[in-house]
Amino acid sequence: MSTIYLIRKRQLGDVLWIDPIIRKLSSKYSNIIVHTKYNELFSSMNYQNVIFKNNLNLFERFFSKIEKSLNTRFRFINLDDSYENHPKIHLLHAYQKKANLPFEITYPIFNNFDINIKNKLNISGKFFILHIESFSEKNYRNVYGVDWSIITNYINDIGYKVIQVGVSPTEIKNTIKVSTTIYELISLIKEASYFIGIDSFPSHVAASIKVPSIIFFGAVNPEFRHFKCSFNGFLLSQHCEFAGCYHESKSKKLVSCKIVGDSGIPKCSMHSNEYVKKYIDDLLQLNTKL
Repeated sequence: MSTIYLIRKRQLGDVLWIDPIIRKLSSKYSNIIVHTKYNELFSSMNYQNVIFKNNLNLFERFFSKIEKSLNTRFRFINLDDSYENHPKIHLLHAYQKKANLPFEITYPIFNNFDINIKNKLNISGKFFILHIESFSEKNYRNVYGVDWSIITNYINDIGYKVIQVGVSPTEIKNTIKVSTTIYELISLIKEASYFIGIDSFPSHVAASIKVPSIIFFGAVNPEFRHFKCSFNGFLLSQHCEFAGCYHESKSKKLVSCKIVGDSGIPKCSMHSNEYVKKYIDDLLQLNTKL
């Protein structure tokens, strides 16, 4: 077969992780047609035999649905719901399983960056990137107990600016807030000295580019999102007797904190200013030794 379709339509961070699948399939097929809602994401990557489509035609949609309903992959590899059907393995491994590929440990690879991004955004000097804007209504996907203005002031005092990214993040003192395209955001993260954020698309970009990072997790098990053997930094989640409860159900809409429900503050997501400062110090020390 010379042509194969690969589908993962939504969730920017999840779509990013199809990159290793594309790379593997591109060595097996003459042409790959990729259908996502975020094709701009792949403008910073270098593929030779891949076509990206925002929409499938009627014929393609029809056969894609048939193959998905039959759980086959003769022409269409549909990665939607693949992780949900296998919630206790790494996201990439769920994709590899669906695509009938061997499990491999790798991050997405970026090849092209805007080398003038700092000039375009009028940024100079060394900086942290901060991304703590959550688009989830689930309380365990947020960070509690931290006064971020104190943290950003602490970062300023040790000689770094703080660039805050997001769609419409909450205003935080001592930060420079910027708006970017996806490609610009990837290029900006590449220029950062360090990254601090929640489990999100920007954090996965930072990890892929090897930017030293602190990433906050709640009910999500970080081992199902990152590969510790090649991650540069710290994956933070507070102790809870129900750790990793996010992975106990195939339907994420049904997952609620077993202790406080949907409206309280989960133990796994409750931190403190001193705790965050400690890990910032550890991150700087770790990368001084590298």
